[in-house]
Amino acid sequence: MKKIVVYSTLFFGIIVLSVLSVCFAFLFTDITSVVPFIVYHTKNDDSQNMLTSAPWDIALYDSFYTRAALSPVEVTEKIKGGIVPHHLLGGYLVAQFFESLKKQHPSTIVLISPDHFSRGNSAVSTASATWNTPYGKVYADVALVKKMSTTSTITIREDVLSEEHGIYGIMPFIAKSLPQVHVIPLTLKVDMTEADITSLAQLLEDVLPKDAVIVSSVDFSHYQTSPVASFHDERTTDIIRSFNFARLDSLEIDSPPSVRLVMTLMELYGTQKVAYETSLNAAELVGDPNAQNITSYYTPYFVSGKPVETKTVSLLSVGDIMLDRSVALKMGSTGLSLVLDTLAGNEGRFFRGIDIISGNLEGPFVQKRIETSKEIAFRFDPRLAPQLRSYGFNMVTLANNHMLDMGRAGVPETEQVLKHSGIDFYGDAYVVSSSSLFYKEIHGKTIAFLGFNDTFNSLNEATAIALVEEAKEQSDVVVLNIHWGVEYQESSYPRQQYLAHTFIDHGVDLIIGHHPHVVQEMEIYNNRPIFYSLGNFIFDQYFSIPTQQELAVGTVFHDDGISLYLFPIVSEQSVLRQMTPREEDVFLAKFVDRSRLGSYTLDKKNHLFIPFLSAL
Repeated sequence: MKKIVVYSTLFFGIIVLSVLSVCFAFLFTDITSVVPFIVYHTKNDDSQNMLTSAPWDIALYDSFYTRAALSPVEVTEKIKGGIVPHHLLGGYLVAQFFESLKKQHPSTIVLISPDHFSRGNSAVSTASATWNTPYGKVYADVALVKKMSTTSTITIREDVLSEEHGIYGIMPFIAKSLPQVHVIPLTLKVDMTEADITSLAQLLEDVLPKDAVIVSSVDFSHYQTSPVASFHDERTTDIIRSFNFARLDSLEIDSPPSVRLVMTLMELYGTQKVAYETSLNAAELVGDPNAQNITSYYTPYFVSGKPVETKTVSLLSVGDIMLDRSVALKMGSTGLSLVLDTLAGNEGRFFRGIDIISGNLEGPFVQKRIETSKEIAFRFDPRLAPQLRSYGFNMVTLANNHMLDMGRAGVPETEQVLKHSGIDFYGDAYVVSSSSLFYKEIHGKTIAFLGFNDTFNSLNEATAIALVEEAKEQSDVVVLNIHWGVEYQESSYPRQQYLAHTFIDHGVDLIIGHHPHVVQEMEIYNNRPIFYSLGNFIFDQYFSIPTQQELAVGTVFHDDGISLYLFPIVSEQSVLRQMTPREEDVFLAKFVDRSRLGSYTLDKKNHLFIPFLSAL
């Protein structure tokens, strides 16, 4: 038996290495710059345009099928639709999907792809063409393509389809697994309207044969590290599983319209049940958790039935946001882009695909600076508030020791600026009051946000506990942002721990602390997470390493628990970036060593899941 296991392991290893040797470049490079798949048009006997490869790498596609054969997908129900990647590092997922369709013998595949380069002159492009792949020809359903192209939103454009890797990269899989099938290829522009997608879905439902299968060729999170991609994908996959159409446009994927179209059709057909799914990313496929700029993949198989009913909400929490002093001088007229663009990354995707992005606003947005006897007094330019919103920040806490720096009149002025910018707020600098509590409803889940300040004076515990209990009664989840502790101390003080435990005992589910300007430890108490301090986020404290090391926390609230992701960040003269793998390893080793996690451990994605067991 041991020999069999060893031989199987070696066999699988050889396969993986052979695949990686061919397609490792796909991890970091757009597929179109690596393989010149389709380059010219000819005519065949049926007077269709033939799109010919130059060349497809048959060894690469064979390796996908070899890998897929090791873990075949068995779905007993009839598959009506699905989503597959076109980033070919995940090619075996595509092979699995089309192999699972063989027993159905569908006559037609509708293949939906993004119009990656926006070359079409209408919302949708198609082609009545033939693809000549190494496994044989794939024919378009000419009659249906021509019928559909009579509508105003669909244009026949062989040139667009010939250059679209979301289409041509999938054709060899169709040729090998389903050699008798006909294809209706569609590319969708990223700005295609919801109304046009609904009309297209209704048209397809009217004209398609009953056995047609609808497949979207879509890649998920782009240009991220594995922890960030996984954080984004938790929310994305839940939105798709639950058929939450209202949130589709906010997904961090390459084509929300392509996903919307397949989901709309599944709704029309009554096939909204996910019978099988795979969710993973390129870092996992290559076995390198430190891989950068990766792509992730999600492949659901839709069959007859209703979608799952879940209420999942994601939250990204950061530390202190200070937009005055040296930060303002460095930004100049450039604004927040100087500070945030490196962290935001390609297409700003670090901050995309998240329901709530929240931080501690360490000062007021006011037009004019006033004279004050306070030694350190901040004033933020109101023009920066809309910029903050443009990066996805839609919530801040005002409960801190700098919100009154420009006098009491600065608070309502700040609130007006935030309202005008579309940023929610809560918290009072001096007292615990009704303004300390804010409710936010997302996807049927009500989250209560509390903002307390324990720095000027010790907060009123009785009032705070009463507000916590009220929040618990009126919401599904209670999140507390609290300003507390001692500046520049990397470990929490007994009072912080006492307050944290007290508030959790009365109903708080997640505590996010700030004020020390350095990252403090994490604790899991009664099955609830406490982050005693996330440190700075945007600040100008350049005098030490700890004040320029930061922690952002990604939280996904599920019905049955809290999923947490840790994102260590470095501030270099206020310019933010994620830590390198080496920096992160050192930082997290120290962080975990100081923390009190009980039986919980971080996995390779800097992630842990805490089930909603009783906190009492």
